[in-house]
Amino acid sequence: MTPQGLRERKKLRTRREIRDAAYRLFAEQGFEATRVDRIAAEANVSTSTFFRYFPTKEDLVLSEDTPARPLSVELAARPVDEPVLTAVRHAIHACVTVAEGEPGALERARHRMELIASVPSVRDRLHETMARPGDDLAESLAARIGRPVDSLETRVLLGAVLGAFREALLHWAGVEPEADARALADRTIDTLARHLSA
Repeated sequence: MTPQGLRERKKLRTRREIRDAAYRLFAEQGFEATRVDRIAAEANVSTSTFFRYFPTKEDLVLSEDTPARPLSVELAARPVDEPVLTAVRHAIHACVTVAEGEPGALERARHRMELIASVPSVRDRLHETMARPGDDLAESLAARIGRPVDSLETRVLLGAVLGAFREALLHWAGVEPEADARALADRTIDTLARHLSA
């Protein structure tokens, strides 16, 4: 393994240890009562190391890949002539499969959504970040509908997809935490298809 590869693995491990420590403390003390210096101590790092990885506690919660990142990769891999919602459904299923292969990933996602649902500052930060989503998902959607990335059609479609899945994730965390992620994704896509079709 190259020195750069080792460095990257160490960074990922440190990041995960900080996040795991924070989630443990959030569960014990609550989000607002948990101070950054306490998270750093629990993770055996300095406060400055915490801030190198996460600018704020809110960013710690939201820092794992947003739905737009892995979804854009999976969506780009789908056949370009596939209907948009069919492609999105398959892309979501692929994302769930990847998450299932990483121990604890779905549980971390559920915990993250619980924090988003219950902590106003985290929810506000999510809305800020979703107001300027990554261009990758917009590019994938634009290519499918044959429109420019900045077209109204692309932006509306992007907003519909991101909004639908944000609400599905919040529902999963707050109302149906035991629901199967694929089944919930299917219900979300089916709702869009049934009620927004012409």
